[in-house]
Amino acid sequence: MKYRFLFLLIFFIESSHILASDNTFGGWEFVEVNHDFRNRFFGTFYFEFDNYDFNRMECWYSRFTGGYKINSWLKTDVAFDIMKEPSTYFHRYMFDLTGTLKQGNLKVAIRERIQQTYTVESKSRKHILRSRLKVQYAIPKSEFTPYIAIELFTWEKWNKTRHYVGSTFKLSKIADLDFYYMYYTFDGKPAQHVIGTGVNFDL
Repeated sequence: MKYRFLFLLIFFIESSHILASDNTFGGWEFVEVNHDFRNRFFGTFYFEFDNYDFNRMECWYSRFTGGYKINSWLKTDVAFDIMKEPSTYFHRYMFDLTGTLKQGNLKVAIRERIQQTYTVESKSRKHILRSRLKVQYAIPKSEFTPYIAIELFTWEKWNKTRHYVGSTFKLSKIADLDFYYMYYTFDGKPAQHVIGTGVNFDL
């Protein structure tokens, strides 16, 4: 069963490239590295690139996160992004508060994120509140942990929503494959469909 991830990874990457030939479809690929330190501190590095066109990358970003586990069900963190789109760079600053409840193989997490985006070219700033609910279930005697999630982007009004259906697949003691489909709705813009694939490392 450990080798099935190769088929899944190839399938989702190729699907994202095919779908990306239409600008309402996208492929997002990422890698994430997590490390827990002493005294409940943790750090994360995340890199992602997104495309909506078969022959070019729409944007990429690197994220550096430092956080603290307040107790067994509540954690907080701060993060900084360096983001590049075709015409400009962005810097994003984020503050997160995440609560997680677990019962057996079922896990429910609620995350509130305050985000400020600084556009380098125009020197402008934009704030957003990102609220996410994620429910996942670890299938007994299986490497799969399917999940569903919804994330709302608001500030003075609703801006956009991400709807996720996906799963993680245990590759080894330190690595998981993550793959998902996302339906992305916007205020005043056409909806988008995204296939995401990536690998999470816990070192």
